[in-house]
Order: sequence, then structure tokens, then C-alpha cells
Amino acid sequence: KQWYQRRVRGNKFRDVLHNTFDMTDDILMDRVFRAFDKDMDSFLSQEEWVLGLSVFLKGTLEERVAYCFDVYDMNSDGYISREEMFQMLKNSMVKVLSDL
Repeated sequence: KQWYQRRVRGNKFRDVLHNTFDMTDDILMDRVFRAFDKDMDSFLSQEEWVLGLSVFLKGTLEERVAYCFDVYDMNSDGYISREEMFQMLKNSMVKVLSDL
């Protein structure tokens, strides 16, 4: 199949994040996928893939801030609660401490 006829599932996307960007945090990878998956159909279309990577790699400061906010706003209520921040950071901190 040609690329434009394919859709990427979460597991394949996680493989790309891990192998290309060395991401290992499952929660973070899931949240990045959800930020890319604008129509929330659990697949990434070619357009979602290109637009997501564009912001992820070369977006303006404002676009990258909005993207990061979407990743951390786990319940999509427009706010980042203490609990959401804790959930996103705890695995990162545990990994950093275990690497020391």
C-alpha cells in the first residue's frame, strides 16, 4: 500500500518514538500519540502524522507550547492539575534516578 492509504496504529507510532527519539516512558508516548491523533480514531492518518511531526520538530514556540500543554492536559479540560503534572513527571524522575 502507498503511504497515503495507510494509517499508523499506536504500537507502530510508539516504536518510531522509541527508535527515533529514544523515548521510553509509556505514558508520555501514549500522550504524544493522542496529541497527534486529532480525530481520536486511534490511528494516525498521513495528515495527522505530517502535522504532528511538523509541530514536534519545527513548530513555532507558540505551537510547541500548545502541543506540550495538550500532552500534559491528560483529561483535556484546559488545565494541568497537580495530579496530571505528577503523573507525567513521576516516571521520568524514576528513570533519571535509576540511571544515576
